[in-house]
Amino acid sequence: MELFENRNIAVEGLVQVDKPRLIDLESSYLRVIIISRVISILFLIGIIITVFMVMDEELKGVVILLGIPVLLLYSVWSLLTAYKGFKYKGYALREKDISYQKGWLWRSYTTVAINRVQHVRVDQGFIERQFNLSRIKVFTAGGTGSDITIPGLRPEQADRIKEFIVQRTAHDEEE
Repeated sequence: MELFENRNIAVEGLVQVDKPRLIDLESSYLRVIIISRVISILFLIGIIITVFMVMDEELKGVVILLGIPVLLLYSVWSLLTAYKGFKYKGYALREKDISYQKGWLWRSYTTVAINRVQHVRVDQGFIERQFNLSRIKVFTAGGTGSDITIPGLRPEQADRIKEFIVQRTAHDEEE
């Protein structure tokens, strides 16, 4: 019977992996983000107006005093984070992995090894289609959603990335 071992590893001794130079998303994707946020804000305003119409008269003053400033703060925050956050979005495609970074205040950097990819999909929402943009979704085994979603790509660019990953995955399986 084999004895199970699980030794500690000194983090200081690990090899430093170079962070790749990120490729910026298409600049028109910022407009897609802003339009999506504005639509969300308008939808929220619609809900507030609907609730306002059916509520008691004595509560309407409170809603105006509290609701309008909160809605304005939310709107400014939503648009500011869209604009500022766009500058920190980018992706990298290397021989053996694909990475995506996002986040202005809370930064996230995700890397998926290409030999772990199970499925790749290119999607295009209604607003993205108006700006001739797509998003690529990369799935690995065991997840319920995509492990990496890279938005703001030209459709032909997304298709080339998808084809590269599919070919590379097939090549790795043959070895």
